[in-house]
Amino acid sequence: MNAAVSNDPIDHLLKATSARLPGPAGAREDILAELRDGLVEAAEANKQKGMRHGEAVQLALRQFGDAKTLAAAFWPEMAAAQARRVVLALFATGPIVAALWASAARSRGSGSESGLFDGGQAHVAAVLLVVAAIGCGTWTIVASGRVVQWPQITPQMLLLGAAATGGIAVVADLAVLSMLAVPLAGFPGPLHQLALGAAMLASSTRLIFSSRASWSCLTMTTSATSADRPA
Repeated sequence: MNAAVSNDPIDHLLKATSARLPGPAGAREDILAELRDGLVEAAEANKQKGMRHGEAVQLALRQFGDAKTLAAAFWPEMAAAQARRVVLALFATGPIVAALWASAARSRGSGSESGLFDGGQAHVAAVLLVVAAIGCGTWTIVASGRVVQWPQITPQMLLLGAAATGGIAVVADLAVLSMLAVPLAGFPGPLHQLALGAAMLASSTRLIFSSRASWSCLTMTTSATSADRPA
C-alpha cells in the first residue's frame, strides 16, 4: 500500500510542490487538495479519450506543469495567507497584553498610579505605536483579500506589511517591558506580583512570536524566486 502511494506520479508532484510552498499549513493543504482534484479530473478526462491509465496521468501532469511552475502560480496565495495570519494573531494578542499590564498597574492599590503614566511623551509614543500597528495591519488584511482585483499590490508588499506590523509590536513590547516592569516590581503583594508576572510573560511571549513572524515574512519575500531554482 505504501509502495503504491509512493510510486504515484501525482503524489510525487504534490510532494514536490508542497516543498516549494512556504506559509501556513492549512492554506497549503487546501491548495494541494484542490490541485489533486484537478489532476485526477484531468486524468479521468484523458482516460475517456481512450488512453490507458498511466498515459492519462502523465498527460495530466504535463498539462498542469511541473512543481516549479505550480509553486510559482500558488505562491501569491500563500503569501497573502501568511500575511493575514500574522496580522490577525497580533491583533488578537494586543488587547490581551494591554489588559494584563493594566491589571498589573491597578493591582498595586489605590493612590499608587502617579508616576507611571504621567509622562506626555510616553503617551504620544504609545498612541503613535498603536495607530501605526492598527493602520499597517488593517491595510495588510484588506489588501491581502484583493491581490487579484488590485494588481498594484504585490504579494511581497503584503508580507512587508505584516513584517512591519510585527516590528511595531516588537518595539511596543520592548518599551513596555523596559519602562514598566522595573517600577511595578517595587510594589509588594502576592496578587500584584502574580499580575505583573502574567503581564511580563505575555509581553515576552508576544515579543518572541512577533520577532519570528516578522522574520518569516521577510524571508518569504525572497522565496518567490525559489520556484525557478533546481529542486
